[in-house]
Amino acid sequence: MRSRGISTGAIIGIVVAVIVIVAVAVAVLYMYKPSPKPATAPGFVIPISEFTPQNVYSSSFAQTFCSKVGNVTITVWNTYSPSENQAFNASLASFEQMYPCIHVEVTYGVGIATSNFISAAKAGQAPIVYRDTSDDAGKLFAAGLLLNLSEYLSPSVFEQYLPTARENFYLSTTTAHGYYGLPDNINYIVMFYNKQYITSPPNTTDQLINMCLQVNSTYHVWCIAYGIGSEWGYRFAGWFAGFGGQIFGPNNMPMLNSSAMVNALEFWYNLTYGLHINAPDMNPSLEGQLFTSGKAAIIFDGPWDLGTYFKALGCNLGAAPLPIVSQTGLHAMPLIGSTGWVIASPQASGATPQQLEAALVFVLYMTGPQADLNLWNYAHDIPANIQAYNQAISQLNAGKLSPSCLNGIMEGIFEQAQYGQKFPNIPAMAYYWPAFHQYATAYFANQTTAQAAAQGMEQYMLQQMSQSSG
Repeated sequence: MRSRGISTGAIIGIVVAVIVIVAVAVAVLYMYKPSPKPATAPGFVIPISEFTPQNVYSSSFAQTFCSKVGNVTITVWNTYSPSENQAFNASLASFEQMYPCIHVEVTYGVGIATSNFISAAKAGQAPIVYRDTSDDAGKLFAAGLLLNLSEYLSPSVFEQYLPTARENFYLSTTTAHGYYGLPDNINYIVMFYNKQYITSPPNTTDQLINMCLQVNSTYHVWCIAYGIGSEWGYRFAGWFAGFGGQIFGPNNMPMLNSSAMVNALEFWYNLTYGLHINAPDMNPSLEGQLFTSGKAAIIFDGPWDLGTYFKALGCNLGAAPLPIVSQTGLHAMPLIGSTGWVIASPQASGATPQQLEAALVFVLYMTGPQADLNLWNYAHDIPANIQAYNQAISQLNAGKLSPSCLNGIMEGIFEQAQYGQKFPNIPAMAYYWPAFHQYATAYFANQTTAQAAAQGMEQYMLQQMSQSSG
């Protein structure tokens, strides 16, 4: 019987294994040592040293900012989920009250990692501020479409975020070097399950299969809703690792053509078409429909959709880490990523220096302790801001979440952080998604073999890398 709360030992394990908080992080993991920068950025009226999370929550700073900068409008593309938008709207209301001089034009419902940003940027019409995943934003930064925040913010600013989160927004290549975004959360995939069908989550894939066979025969519902044949490899990366694979090897070269990829593909093909415990022909929308309607017992998703699942299942909802792959003895290890706020380069958005100043204030505010805590309280996103993260952990340790069953759910979500892999933050990661999607789709449509699919994935990535360097 797992405890309802989360123990001090478990928290220490999580912190040490994946997130490694505060003192050690500041001393050891802080990566970027920028060259001296001017006291004030070109065209700015506010000194660089004054752009801090502490200042942007200060009414005296807000008054000074408005008196010096004047009225200014910024455009924002919002990619939050419905439950996250409750938090965003609360933070936005307090921001606009504190900064009446900054008018925020928000476009809601923008798809994350949307190609529309690139199209708009090439026309000089990108939003000034955009919320994106760390890996997609890295691609935009490498292309010169995002502001290098290392040139506009003091090093101490970046130290106020969890090491894993801030490093997700750091890139060092021959053409791009520095921090290009401020994170608002830590995210990864977990196993959500319906306690009506599964009272205790499986620890291994052998247990998973046995439980699923029983669920199917007893309740006549699908055990799992996972559309591997329609996804782009984000969730599958965890299973790939569990079978002993890694996306990149030495010198950041792809390593998809491996027995691990073949075995992982064949494993899920067997669960889908051999054992019939995973629903076929799924996509994310259908997966969610099956799970929330009680027609599937398990779904693999992130905490950003917790609100939707809890609304549907209530305290019948459970969360746990992905199981150990029995064939290898390795944990299925999802990618530990982040989302956050980035600022388009002036060339991409047409922003004036004063709009950039307002944008900096906005992203600092939206990733500050109160806004991040709003995301935790409303949507239970895992905060990237260290102060907000520590407050969330304190709430969880004290069992203060309401209703009380949320404490057990969040315990399972936090437990997954012990078994995750660092998100590869290199430009070549952009080629993994289409490579996986193309060949996994073909394999699950019986158009190719697992071996040929693995080979095709790697060849695709190598070709794209060669073309981009040529």
